[in-house]
Amino acid sequence: MNSFLASVVGFLNGLLALLFVFVGAQVGNKMYGEEGLVYGLLLGFLVAILVCGVLAVFISMRSELIEIRRLLESRSNQII
Repeated sequence: MNSFLASVVGFLNGLLALLFVFVGAQVGNKMYGEEGLVYGLLLGFLVAILVCGVLAVFISMRSELIEIRRLLESRSNQII
């Protein structure tokens, strides 16, 4: 169950990043027109990198820690 939830969080992280970019583009377009669309896309992309990037690092760390645990358990079983 924990693995399933972690994969769902990873998927939702990607959707959240797309949402940030899309909302940034919409806000920029409504406020400043065509030029604001570009600035909104860039700002939305920057926010997505900052917020979703940090979450992605934690998700990646989780998978790496699981792999390290498996390697340590396999080595401890070989010693015994």
